[in-house]
Amino acid sequence: GNDTLRARLYDDLRDGSLSHAYILEGDAGSGKRTLARDLAAALACEKRGNHGAGGVLPCGSCPSCRKALEGKSPDVIRIGRGERASIGVDDVRFLRSDVLVEPNDLENKIYVIEDADAMTVQAQNALLLTLEEPPPYVLFLLLCRNATMLLETIRSRAPILRLRPVPDALLQQCLTETSAAYVNLPEEEQRALVLMANGSIGRARELLQDKARKVLMDRRRWVRDWILCRADRKSYASQLEVMQAAGTGREEAVVLLAEAERALCDLLMLKKSDDAPLGFFTDRDAALELSARFSAGALLQWMEKTEQARGQLLRNGNV
Repeated sequence: GNDTLRARLYDDLRDGSLSHAYILEGDAGSGKRTLARDLAAALACEKRGNHGAGGVLPCGSCPSCRKALEGKSPDVIRIGRGERASIGVDDVRFLRSDVLVEPNDLENKIYVIEDADAMTVQAQNALLLTLEEPPPYVLFLLLCRNATMLLETIRSRAPILRLRPVPDALLQQCLTETSAAYVNLPEEEQRALVLMANGSIGRARELLQDKARKVLMDRRRWVRDWILCRADRKSYASQLEVMQAAGTGREEAVVLLAEAERALCDLLMLKKSDDAPLGFFTDRDAALELSARFSAGALLQWMEKTEQARGQLLRNGNV
C-alpha cells in the first residue's frame, strides 16, 4: 500500500532531493517501520547509482541492502522507548554526539526514532538543535501515531508523510499470499478479520494469532446477540442478561460498545443505501434484513445512547 508515498520518496532519492528529516505518521501496524526500513535500505543499496534493477529500490539482494533490511547495518540506528512511558533527554543527548561520527559502511547515517511523539518536551528541544543544522550525511526518520504531539518547531523542519489505511481488497490479497493461517480460516472469519484490521496489515497479523482472533470473534458474537435481542423485542430481563455477559471490566466494555456503534452505524447507513460501505457486518443480505427491523430514528437514538454510555465509562463511570 501507500504507493503514492513510496513513489514520492523514490523520486526524491533518485533526484538527490531527500529532506534531512521526515515525520512518518500512521496508526500502529500501518507500515511506518517497514517504510523506514525500506528507505534506509534504498539509501544503502549498491544499485542506487543506476536507480535499482528495473527502477526498484532497494534491490534486496546486494550485501548493503541485506544488512539494512535485516537490521545489521551499524549506520542505521534505532532509538525507542522500549517499556518506558517516554523517550527522555538522555536518549537524544546520545544521538547529538553520535551524529558527529561519520558513517562506517554507508554514505549516510539513518536515525529511526520510534514513538517519536512519546519524546518529552525537553527531549524534543534537545533534538531540535540537531535538526536545525545536521551533518550532510544524516537522515532522521521520526515515527509517530500523532504528529501534533511534536513541537511545532520540530514539525516545521521535517515534512510529515501520512500513511493511509490499506484498502480491504489489497489487505486480503496480502494475507492470502503471505499467510497460510489466514487461508485456512473459515470465510466468515477471513472477512471479519479484514474488516476489524481497519486497513492495517500489522493489526491483521496480530488478529491471526489464535487468542486474539478468539477475542475478536467473541466480541462480534456479543454485539450480534445484543442487537438481535432488541430486534426480537426480548424482555428487559433478557436484554440485561446479554449485557451482563459482557462482564464488568471497564476497558472491555468500552471496546464492546465501540464495536456496537460500528454495527449500528452499518444498519443506519443501510436504511439509506443498500450499497453503503460496511464496517462491522460481513454478510450484507443479513445486515439489510436486520436493518429493516428498526426505524432510522430508533437506530440513531440507540447509537447516541451507546456513544453516551461509552463516554461515561471513559470518564470512569460505574460499569
